[in-house]
Amino acid sequence: MRIEADAIVTSDGIGTTRRLAIDDLKRVVVATDDSGPWGADFVYLLYGPAPDPVGIFPIEAEGCLEFVDWLSARPGYDGRALQRAAGSTSVARFTVFERDS
Repeated sequence: MRIEADAIVTSDGIGTTRRLAIDDLKRVVVATDDSGPWGADFVYLLYGPAPDPVGIFPIEAEGCLEFVDWLSARPGYDGRALQRAAGSTSVARFTVFERDS
C-alpha cells in the first residue's frame, strides 16, 4: 500500500490495484481475528462513500507504518481504538478514523 499526493493505493498482491482518492476517505476500520495478539491478526479496511471497503491491507503490508503515521496526523483519528485493536484476541472491528461529514 502507498499514499500518493491525491490517493491511497492498495494491491491484493496478485495484480489488482485499487485507488481511493484521499478526499473520498470516509472511514478506516481495523478488523481483528482470534489469533492475536501475536499472530497476523488484523487488517485495515478503507471506506469511501460506498458501504463496502474500497481497500484492504494487512498490518504486514509494505507501507503500513507510513500509513498509520499519515492517518494519525488527520482529524478524526482515534489512537485508542488502534491500541484496543492491537491488543484484541477476538473477532472484532474497531473504527480508527472517521471523517466528519
